[in-house]
Amino acid sequence: MNLNHLIKTLTLLFCALTFSFGQQYAYAQTTAEIARGNCKSCAETCQKTLDYCTKKGGKYAEASVTNALKDCINACKSTDDFLNRGSAYLQTKAAGLAVDAATNCAKSCDKFNTDNKMLACANECRKTIGNCQKISSGGGVAK
Repeated sequence: MNLNHLIKTLTLLFCALTFSFGQQYAYAQTTAEIARGNCKSCAETCQKTLDYCTKKGGKYAEASVTNALKDCINACKSTDDFLNRGSAYLQTKAAGLAVDAATNCAKSCDKFNTDNKMLACANECRKTIGNCQKISSGGGVAK
């Protein structure tokens, strides 16, 4: 009986230690880190949407649509880079540019209101706009 009790106790102790060492601690992301993730995701989504539009052709391949996508891709990649490096001066300006490009891109994609791929791109742009606006106004900037 005593040996049984000891085995159960050791098993419980082992499980408790295993669980506590296996836990990962979460930390709060800064606005800049969230904006970086948004920019990266937005650039990737816009690139896939640009490829889709090019293949689809017609009104999807018009310069107003493809240029809006290209502008958003470039602005988001640049913003991601400035935020990643913590560029104290240029990250706010780049974030403002990303807001403008993503706003224009979202409007362009929203015109295709029955195409789920285009609407998904517009939604991704809107996520980016929200956090990049905070950065462009000076909030959440890592200095």
